[in-house]
Amino acid sequence: MFRTGSIRRLRRALCVSLPTLLGAMLLAGPAAADGWTYESFLGIGTGLEGGDGGDGSLAWQRARFRLSGGVDFRSEEMPRDGFGVRGIVEIERRATLGAELRYSRWLGRGFGAFAGLSGTLAPETLFGGTAGVTALIPLGRAGLYIEPSFSAMPLGSDLPDDSVLLWGLLTVGVNVRL
Repeated sequence: MFRTGSIRRLRRALCVSLPTLLGAMLLAGPAAADGWTYESFLGIGTGLEGGDGGDGSLAWQRARFRLSGGVDFRSEEMPRDGFGVRGIVEIERRATLGAELRYSRWLGRGFGAFAGLSGTLAPETLFGGTAGVTALIPLGRAGLYIEPSFSAMPLGSDLPDDSVLLWGLLTVGVNVRL
C-alpha cells in the first residue's frame, strides 16, 4: 500500500513544514480589519438669515456668529462616504445651542459635498435640512477648511410668523485627521 520511502518523505516534510507554518502563524501580527478614519473640525461662521417678516416678502439680515465643532467618520473600505456630527453654538445676541447630523461624499482629499439635518435645541427650537460643500487646504495631518452651506428650517418654536427660516452660511476653520 504505502512504500517505506514515501512515508519517510511525508514525515520529513511534516517535520519541516508544520513547525514553519505554526511559527509563521504565531509570529504574525493580527490582520488589520477595515476600520474608521476620523477627522475633527472646528470653525467659526456667519452669513445671511432670511424669512418672511410678516408682510409676505423675504427679508434678509446678517446671521449670528456661530462656533461649530465636530467629527466626521469614514470607513477605510469606502473612504469617499462619511457621516458627521457637529455641535453648534451661536454666540451673538443670545446664546443658542444646536447640532447637525450629516452625510458627506468626498470627491478627493480636498473637496466634498454634504447634506443632513440641522437644528437648534435651546433656548428655542428650529429643525430642518442643510446642504453644502467643504473645501480643504491640507497642511499635513491638519488643514484649513472653507464651508459654504444653505439651510432651510421649517419646524420649531423660533420661526418668524410660522414661516420657513433660511440660512446661507460660510464657515472657516481648522481640520485635523485623527
